Amino acid sequence: MHRFTRRGLGVLALGATLPAQAQSPSTAAWPARPVAAIVPFPPGGSADVLGRPLAQHWAAQFGQPFVIDNRGGANGNVGTNAVVRAEPDGQTLLVTTNGPISTNTLLFKAMPYDPLAGLTPVALLADLPVILVARRDAPYAGFREMVAYAKANPGKINCGVPATGSLGHLAAELLQRRAGIDITIVPFRGGPTATNGLLSGAVEMAVDLVPSYQAHIQAGTVRVLGVAAKERLEAVPGAESIASQGLPGFEAVGWTAVLGPTGLPSGVVQRLNAATNAFLGTPATRALLAALGSRALGGTPEDLARRMRDEIAFWKPVIAEARITLE
Repeated sequence: MHRFTRRGLGVLALGATLPAQAQSPSTAAWPARPVAAIVPFPPGGSADVLGRPLAQHWAAQFGQPFVIDNRGGANGNVGTNAVVRAEPDGQTLLVTTNGPISTNTLLFKAMPYDPLAGLTPVALLADLPVILVARRDAPYAGFREMVAYAKANPGKINCGVPATGSLGHLAAELLQRRAGIDITIVPFRGGPTATNGLLSGAVEMAVDLVPSYQAHIQAGTVRVLGVAAKERLEAVPGAESIASQGLPGFEAVGWTAVLGPTGLPSGVVQRLNAATNAFLGTPATRALLAALGSRALGGTPEDLARRMRDEIAFWKPVIAEARITLE
């Protein structure tokens, strides 16, 4: 389940064998003091949960503490901007989900930074697909039945999403367009509130990342309609992909990554990339990701840069057509 590309393994091998004389003096001396790893969200989110053991791994590899610094605000823009504005000396890093480095630039009327120009990609960490669930008493048992019901009853299905502009919201908008249905999207104030809305009957369907509903799926209190990933997930046995149920290519996936300020020395990028790929291959990390319903990504800095560009291009027409904006 956790696969690495040949390019990613090549980078890992290169980083592990890079001779000291090939590094600049500043790169060889890095890190000379504790490093701040900014997570631009409050504690407990996917970037934080994965970032903490990653910071411990980096500390063991590089001999200095890597301290997680949670700086939430503006959907991740506050903490991300702090990294954009930091000195590119390797002492300030960013561990984030995809929003602040991709879709936020499409959602906010005014962005304090350009993620493509203001940050140096280091490595992809892991992805986490969106899941579509419904109450047990919903008048449809599966995805195809839901689509047929929605077409016969335009606007009648109330679909909860974590917040305006969240990946769940974008996935719900994408679903409407790809399936040709009209549903009423109800943004809540955060994932737990949306989950409570589904369980209490305020909405009959919901879209969010897998961990928000994993326990309720296992308890049988909600019904899985589909997973917005190319493949089935070990964390949700038996759940079919939405793509395999009539919407080929349908995908909405959250992901995490490591970046630094623009100008981060290539030697530091290379060492961090190698150490991060090694972290993703450890048994403890594989177990953690499996528990989260997530999958390791890894690869090169170029892989991350490409993913950022591709995601912005993919969601741009969806966000524009839905007229979603954030202040």
